[in-house]
Amino acid sequence: MTKLLPFYKLLITSLLMIVFCEIYAQRTDFRFHEYNKQNKLSEELVKYTVQDSLGIYYFATDAGVYSLINDNFHLYQVPEGKSQYFKELIRLKGGNLLALSDDAIYKITPSFTSNDLELILECNLDPASPKYPKHVFEDQKQQVWISDYNHLYRLNNGTIEKYSMDEKNLTSSYARSFQFLECDNGNLIVVSQKGWFYNFNQKSNSFDKSIYQPGFLVHSSFKIGSNEFLLGTSLGIIKIIFDFKGRVVHTETISKDIIASCFEQINESRVIVGTWFQGLVEIELNNEHKFYPVGGFPYFTVNDLFKDDFGKFWVSTNSGVIVMEKKFFTSQFLTANSEYVASIRKAPDGKLICAGRSHLFKVVDEQHIDMLDIEFEGSLNTFQQFEEYTLIGTEQGQLLLYLRNELIKTIQVSTQSISEIEFENADIVWVVADKELFQVNLYEGTIKSYFKDFNERRIVQDVFIGENNTLFVGGEYQHSYLYQYNRNKDRFENISIDIPEVGNMDFWIRDMWLVKDTLYIGSSSGLFKYSDSNIKRVNLGAYSNSEINAVVIDQFNALWLTTSHGIIRKRKDEVSLFTPDQGLPSKTFTVGNLLIDDKGFLWVGTSNGLAFAHITDTIPNTPKPIVHIAKEESWFIQPNSSLEVTAGSMLLMDVTAIIYPQKQNQFQYCVMRGDVKIKDWKSLSNKNQVIVSDLEPGDYEICIRCKHEGNYSWSENRIIPLRVNQVWYLRWYTLLSELILILLVVYLSSQYSKRRAQQHMIELEKIVSERTVQLQDANESLLLANKAKDRFLSIIGHDLRNPFNAIRGFSKMLIRDADMLSEEEKKELTEMIYKSSDDTFKLLESLLEWANVQKGKFKLNRVEFDLAEILQSNLELHKNLASLKDISVEGDFKSLQVNADKSMVDTVIRNLMSNAIKFSYANQTILLRAIKKENFAIVQVKDEGIGMTETQVKNLFKIDTVVTSEGTANETGTGFGLMLSKEFVELNGGQIRVSSVKGKGTSFYFSIPLKKD
Repeated sequence: MTKLLPFYKLLITSLLMIVFCEIYAQRTDFRFHEYNKQNKLSEELVKYTVQDSLGIYYFATDAGVYSLINDNFHLYQVPEGKSQYFKELIRLKGGNLLALSDDAIYKITPSFTSNDLELILECNLDPASPKYPKHVFEDQKQQVWISDYNHLYRLNNGTIEKYSMDEKNLTSSYARSFQFLECDNGNLIVVSQKGWFYNFNQKSNSFDKSIYQPGFLVHSSFKIGSNEFLLGTSLGIIKIIFDFKGRVVHTETISKDIIASCFEQINESRVIVGTWFQGLVEIELNNEHKFYPVGGFPYFTVNDLFKDDFGKFWVSTNSGVIVMEKKFFTSQFLTANSEYVASIRKAPDGKLICAGRSHLFKVVDEQHIDMLDIEFEGSLNTFQQFEEYTLIGTEQGQLLLYLRNELIKTIQVSTQSISEIEFENADIVWVVADKELFQVNLYEGTIKSYFKDFNERRIVQDVFIGENNTLFVGGEYQHSYLYQYNRNKDRFENISIDIPEVGNMDFWIRDMWLVKDTLYIGSSSGLFKYSDSNIKRVNLGAYSNSEINAVVIDQFNALWLTTSHGIIRKRKDEVSLFTPDQGLPSKTFTVGNLLIDDKGFLWVGTSNGLAFAHITDTIPNTPKPIVHIAKEESWFIQPNSSLEVTAGSMLLMDVTAIIYPQKQNQFQYCVMRGDVKIKDWKSLSNKNQVIVSDLEPGDYEICIRCKHEGNYSWSENRIIPLRVNQVWYLRWYTLLSELILILLVVYLSSQYSKRRAQQHMIELEKIVSERTVQLQDANESLLLANKAKDRFLSIIGHDLRNPFNAIRGFSKMLIRDADMLSEEEKKELTEMIYKSSDDTFKLLESLLEWANVQKGKFKLNRVEFDLAEILQSNLELHKNLASLKDISVEGDFKSLQVNADKSMVDTVIRNLMSNAIKFSYANQTILLRAIKKENFAIVQVKDEGIGMTETQVKNLFKIDTVVTSEGTANETGTGFGLMLSKEFVELNGGQIRVSSVKGKGTSFYFSIPLKKD
């Protein structure tokens, strides 16, 4: 229980502080956006936040370092075995970042495309390196200092230099040890968590103990001046000042009740403080040191505060990180600020007067409102002031005139509510009640109605008196919305001009503002400019048709308007919208409740109180958008890079900005081709994606811009050059190639067709030639057949007749003269009859065989046999026949295996041997020889007989030129034997040829296929 007492004491102190602080209310109104497990950040225990030179945010957490790119958190991978507990991040002046974990120090190089941690120093390894580093600091000389649980270190080009400190400096905190305080003159002071101060001595390169030893714990520090610092200590927030030698010359307790964990500066006079158990506190650094709890902040423990390049605060907590943005409007007052504001006016002394339904209030400053001591009956609807007079119009139709705080006159103008009052001078006032215009003389108490000037219609909505005392009245409907007072005629003249955009719809005027000769008219259908009898709509973007309840122009010529969407500012071509997210108490505004005071503050009355904003000439620019190609893995488009796509394809890009949260960013894009805007500015979808398609081939520029909500202007255009290439089959070189290919195909087709036609002609000619040859062959065959027929008939008619005549004659002699003939003569006649009949038989046999061959009916009976056997039998046969003529027959052959028709081969040899004997003389030799040549057996029959002439050799095997010749012994013949031999040889696949010399003999050769192995 004793151990819990300090905690309860601190908690009670915190609660008392919060209650006390609420008396002062809140100085700055913030808007919050959280990143935690419910909103993309998976690790909620965030220790530190920092932003690099590219605008990327980094977060040190208990699960590692995260970066925020393209509205997504990316975890940096640590080397295997290294700790993922990170305590701190620092942005070095050179642009890189350092990240401190429990056992290492890493360098991070800013990049949209990589998330690498470069290990530059391993810790906890030896006494010379930091042990569980706590804090890192870069001095003016860009030297990096590191503190661990007890000692200090300086990092130089990858080498570490250790400064050993006394054990009394051993920290009792897990996250904090030494704080580094560097004055503008370069003096470096360090203070340990235990509260011991040291000065760095550059000459001795050591830390000298300071004589200032306060005896409190130090958790945090923050520089607020050249040599002034705030310290978050166990005794509260202490301001400390050093002299030029680094000696403490002044200390001051700012707050004894706030235990600060971190600081960040709001402006020169205010800081925001993070605490361990008290949330966020705002402190005014003045003589009173007022402090205000930051209302709406959801957590008690704050680990770190970081102010980014856009003035937003990133708060690291144990439940995630919170982005805080100062709201543009402030509505924090001590009294009467939740009341309905019926009207606001500027008093003659420049102070602001606002009215509720039952009270009038005067704004003392931006923090306090005093109630005026003016009492009245009824319900206030509007009021106006002139010098010391205050005139109140009630809902009951009464005018209540006050001189200072005293009611001096009551005038009943109407039974209906008074909605508008305008002083012309101290006596004359213009009043609108129940949409009717009255002129009231306050001095005389008289009332004049101008109902007839408006065709006796109740259409008056607003009255406006310009600086030149020009009086305008705003009415209703297309043809009666604007009137001007003619003082000479004391009547109102209709100066309305037709507005085509309005047509016949209901239309009325809500408020007016005159600038020189231009009258700005806030209406039920938007804002219009009336000048030189012309009227033109003012472009307010998406809000152009919105009802305008109030119009005012500031000192920088910016238009301020109240609408149902919020307050609109139009400055030049930029339109900005301010809503309750930017500090407005409500989006419900009464007519005309918009005013700019003498200090340049814009004031607005709402249904939920009064709000104000300080107007300056400077509007922060939204940073240029960041663009990624939308793919499976996002691809960052580097600045000054270009893209190429093919016509007909779609380009999809994700767009973000480095200002957060992203949901407060509005993006637009347009497409330019040269100076021509192909596609006008178009807002992106909720996914913040640019879709570009259907562009003709050519060079374009995709212009993308961004505008953050509230008091931000449009960013500079992010210009992405885009080349749209023609699809490959429509590119000029493809078309040229296609044309060349077509021409080539046409040419080749023509050549092919030509060659095919030529080939066809050749084939036709060949066919014709072949057919002609066939016809010629057929004709020759027919001729040969005809000649063969003639020869055949000649043989039948001559060669067959003669033998038969011989047989008949010899037979007749035998029959007639048988008694007269001797036996020898009878024998001789019988032999002659036999010889004639035998010759005739052989002739008939040859004729039949030849005829069968010609008709194709002769069957080839191919067999394998030894050629020598046939040669030997024919040799022996013809030796006997040749001996009758005293002719010698010799043989020269050996065994040869052939494949042929055996009987045909025998017939050929027999015919050739018979011819040789027939045409040889006595005492001559006939040679029968056979040799092997390649795949054939060559048979030669050689004689030494009468021989033949070349003409006889040429016509030897022709049937049409066959001429019978008598042998050396007057033997007769038909010549069919040689023709038949030629047919037989060729049928067996061989050839026959003859060589002969007249008077020297003849040699016949024929070939027979050998047996295949």
